[in-house]
Amino acid sequence: MLEVLARIVGTATMTISVFYIINRIVNLKFQKINATKGLLLLLQVLIICILYPIHYSGLYSISVFFLYVILYKIIFDLKKEEALISCSLMMFVLFLSDLIISSLFMSQFSIKLIRTDPILIVVTNFCVSILSITIISYPKVVNMLHNFYDNIQRRKLISNMLFFVLLIIYFSYLLNNIGLAEFFNKKYIINIIVFIIFIIITFIFVRSRNEYNRLSDEYDTLFSYIQNFEDWIEKEQLNRHEYKNQLAVLRGLTKERKVKSKIDEILEDNINIETQAVTNFKNLPKGGIKGLMYYKAAIAQKHKVNLTTDVCIEEKGLLNKLSEKDIRVLCKLIGIYFDNAIEAATESRKKIVSIEVYELKNKVSFVFSNTFKKHKNMKDRNKKGVSSKGEGRGNGLYFAEKIIKENCWLEQKQEIIDNYYIQQITIKKDIE
Repeated sequence: MLEVLARIVGTATMTISVFYIINRIVNLKFQKINATKGLLLLLQVLIICILYPIHYSGLYSISVFFLYVILYKIIFDLKKEEALISCSLMMFVLFLSDLIISSLFMSQFSIKLIRTDPILIVVTNFCVSILSITIISYPKVVNMLHNFYDNIQRRKLISNMLFFVLLIIYFSYLLNNIGLAEFFNKKYIINIIVFIIFIIITFIFVRSRNEYNRLSDEYDTLFSYIQNFEDWIEKEQLNRHEYKNQLAVLRGLTKERKVKSKIDEILEDNINIETQAVTNFKNLPKGGIKGLMYYKAAIAQKHKVNLTTDVCIEEKGLLNKLSEKDIRVLCKLIGIYFDNAIEAATESRKKIVSIEVYELKNKVSFVFSNTFKKHKNMKDRNKKGVSSKGEGRGNGLYFAEKIIKENCWLEQKQEIIDNYYIQQITIKKDIE
């Protein structure tokens, strides 16, 4: 009887921590427990107490995981994918806490005694709960988990969800092996090492996915502004042409040399703004690409980069047939490659960037060529975090490669020819 009571108390303690962890992952705000939620949490305690085995079981952990998914889908009114990913992240926190606390207690007690002694049941569950809440209360951890949850459920990435479910199953059986092994023998140490390795891999995966999604969101935001920028720049160019025409008329009406000289100076400034390089972008279709090119050209001009462009595409060619989703993907790559070209060129002596866009044999290529200052890490330029621009930079080409791998209709090539670094994107999509 005392053992049953201990299980109820221990399970209730864990239930409170699970509720708190999922609540933090989902929305970072604490929700009050009403009558319905209270009954569901009580049901969770009863079911887990009934399923509770004397010997640790991987099947038990998997069953409890899917129980959590079902109950917390109802408790927090989540979609099934939201419940799945939030419960997966919660389970990783519990697994880590359980491993740490179990290892400490297994140094003094047998695993059977830990799971049957009433006092040890309550104490271990209490310790696991406290450690789990401590971990999830750490700002960097909770922000990382919440951002990952938000990005996955928003994009509904089935492959990532399946990956996490498989990891939960693997971790469950790995903990089972640890529980069956004698403390600190060869089998125990091997399983602990494997567990730690997979925890680190999971951490790296979550952080990497967060960085990728952050960059993707930034370009999506830029894309929405760029579409408005396209309309503005075209109206501005029309206004400038009209403005220049009016100045030319005024110039013909005056005989004052100083006035003519000033008008010539203003006209020359306007011509410098409307360079041939920027004018060539008029041939690009509206919808995001043209606006992005205008915007990046303005940045190049600000950094005093010598920009040359050559656009040769069909009037109703491949670019005009791309969907908005495809254009968004393409704009991300153009943004990354154009930014890299500008930044590399500004470090060089000649400061030259050349942009070519051409259509040939049902393929469209964007070619970005730039002068650059040679660095020792050029061979590793596509690796994550490798950059000549300092710590926290160098993710552009790494994420560009990930975008390319996720979109088979795109190809990329990078090479160095005659002291020019060349980046090429090729669209090979067949569209009727």
